[in-house]
Amino acid sequence: MQVSYVITVYNKAPYLLDVIKSLAAEHAIAPAAAEYIFVDDGSSDASIDSIKANQQLLLGDVIILEQANQGAAAATNAGVRQAKYDWVRLLDGDDIVCKESTASMHRLAMREDAQFVIGDYGFFSQKADVLSQMETVAPNNYQVMSQEDALRRFIRNFSHNSSCMLISKALFQTIGGADTRLMSPDYTIALRATAHCQKMVRLRCNVTQMVEQAPGRLSSQVGRSRYDSIMAIYLLAHELMPARRDVAVAVYRRACSRSYRYARILKNQPLRHFLRYLRSRIHLPKDLKIATYQCLSAYTPDGTPERPAEWTPGQN
Repeated sequence: MQVSYVITVYNKAPYLLDVIKSLAAEHAIAPAAAEYIFVDDGSSDASIDSIKANQQLLLGDVIILEQANQGAAAATNAGVRQAKYDWVRLLDGDDIVCKESTASMHRLAMREDAQFVIGDYGFFSQKADVLSQMETVAPNNYQVMSQEDALRRFIRNFSHNSSCMLISKALFQTIGGADTRLMSPDYTIALRATAHCQKMVRLRCNVTQMVEQAPGRLSSQVGRSRYDSIMAIYLLAHELMPARRDVAVAVYRRACSRSYRYARILKNQPLRHFLRYLRSRIHLPKDLKIATYQCLSAYTPDGTPERPAEWTPGQN
């Protein structure tokens, strides 16, 4: 196995030693070749110093890229452009890998002739030794998902992040990488891969572990992160697969349901979104594209579907 790890970093100094320790301890047998590409997305803390101080723990080339803050999607794309191997393992700068995760994902990709493998995630605590908490992958607990399987699963719920992914560099380039219009690369990479692949592999076990507490994580910014999750499936339906009305219908109904839920949480015109949700169960609008876009108004501070300027990727 030859693999390029792309680790995106934005103010992750408190976590990077644990991340590097996990990478160093991941394999019982070292891969034939590995490189570790850290992409610092304009950190203002000591992230780069931490990488440099601990890079000797890694048995492979270490590359540190620095860029002005542009968001995690742009950082991911920059790292993959630098990658020299055919397979890319993505990782966020506060997630650790599970033991044998990359090797297991690669073996499944080879066995099933797939270009995209995704797993699940768990959690670890910084209050205990990270190595003792590293889970080991169950390599035979997996399913081969058809494109239709993936569409049903990912439109309904996306319980993964980019640290759960192994992707061929060729596929990453074919799909255009992560969508830089959105902050997070997680959902867009999986959806773009789904639109281009007839099958993919899902490991039904954890392949990565997130730190239990990470202030500033995008998922903790409820309105902004949920806005992007609906925008991701909106783009799937109306840019990536515009000829599939069944996909547009599934996306519309999911957007209505999710927007009603979060309109209640955010106290953002919940009655309006409840009525839209009810209508979506019994009636389909003529223009699904416009109707789905309107669901985004559940998440914005001003109650309109347009993305607030302060949510532009790179505006941390």
